[in-house]
Amino acid sequence: MQWYLDAWKIDEVWKISRGQGITVALIDSGVNADHADLQGQVLPSAKEGDSDTQGKGHGTSMAALIAGTGKGVAGHGVYGIAPEAKVLPYQVPFNMGVLGMGAMIDALNAAAESSAKIINVSMGSAADPGLAQAIALAQSRGKLVIAGVGNLETPVSGGRAYPAAYPGVLGVSAFDRSGTFWSGSYQGDLVSISAPGVDIVSACNGPTGYCKGSGTSNSTALASGVAALVWSQHPDWTANQVIKVLIDSANKPSDGSGLDNMLGYGGISPRRALGWTGDPGPPDVNPLVGKRGDPPAASASASPSAAPSAASAAPAPADSPAPVQAAPSNSGGSSNNLIVIGAIIGGVVVLAALTVLVLRGRRRPPPPAAPGAGGEAPYADYPPPPSREP
Repeated sequence: MQWYLDAWKIDEVWKISRGQGITVALIDSGVNADHADLQGQVLPSAKEGDSDTQGKGHGTSMAALIAGTGKGVAGHGVYGIAPEAKVLPYQVPFNMGVLGMGAMIDALNAAAESSAKIINVSMGSAADPGLAQAIALAQSRGKLVIAGVGNLETPVSGGRAYPAAYPGVLGVSAFDRSGTFWSGSYQGDLVSISAPGVDIVSACNGPTGYCKGSGTSNSTALASGVAALVWSQHPDWTANQVIKVLIDSANKPSDGSGLDNMLGYGGISPRRALGWTGDPGPPDVNPLVGKRGDPPAASASASPSAAPSAASAAPAPADSPAPVQAAPSNSGGSSNNLIVIGAIIGGVVVLAALTVLVLRGRRRPPPPAAPGAGGEAPYADYPPPPSREP
């Protein structure tokens, strides 16, 4: 059952917008365009060999959450949040290694020059200069980049998954059907917004054609669907304005902070976003730039003149976990080099031990091995969901 469709009162939402005219570039494991819920929804890929043959079909699941039509199994299929949007797939190796990173960068560069307005990346990896440059190119071309912040079951270096942690990228965490932050999601200043990610049923390549799973990949795809609804309603807006309305209209964290390390600016709300009457902000200012703590070398803003808004500069709540700081270098001019070297080695060992303890303390019991950094464990096969009339 697609529980979030009822929670979001999606039937009312679709009276306003169904994502018409919006293309979402999907950088993932490929898409099975022959799945009944996706027939007619997938544009010809920019390169050959983009059919989804990796595992249960992660990319197929993401495509269905974005733009599924629900036509599978005599109307028992999966509905995407934006069923009149289109998906443009770019297949990359799902296990992100050196070759996978090159494919990811190539896909981002191609998507930046495509007709897609939104780029969905439901995976993550360590930082990479080429990846940062590809994100900067996409943003300079006016694309809205939406990426998952990653799952604890597939740890990434330092707990920061990229491209979600790059400035200006809408990083998405996950919450469950009660609206509670999912404990399997990474948290931190890379989180911009949150969306449903737990017990999500979607199309896949399994025996029934449907699978169920949990993870920030799901929440990322659903956030892309909501962004498509908003941009279809306001085709004259820029990516920066769509971002501002999504974060301004989100259901704020319960502590009233307006911004936290788990839910970001809050839970994304299609009804509130489509009914938003506030100022969408200047078209050339990304409200997320200035919020993150990336070093300057990894920064990539969409516009050289973009300055952070007041909201983007808001500090994290006082009770947010403090990042582990590297030990300061010894500048006292000691003549005993062995002591200095020993102190450095000792500091590295202590820091490594602390990092392991922090990750273990935040991690839930380990599920089955996941296919790639920032991705879910393979979906479990699931019977077709109940029929739903649009």
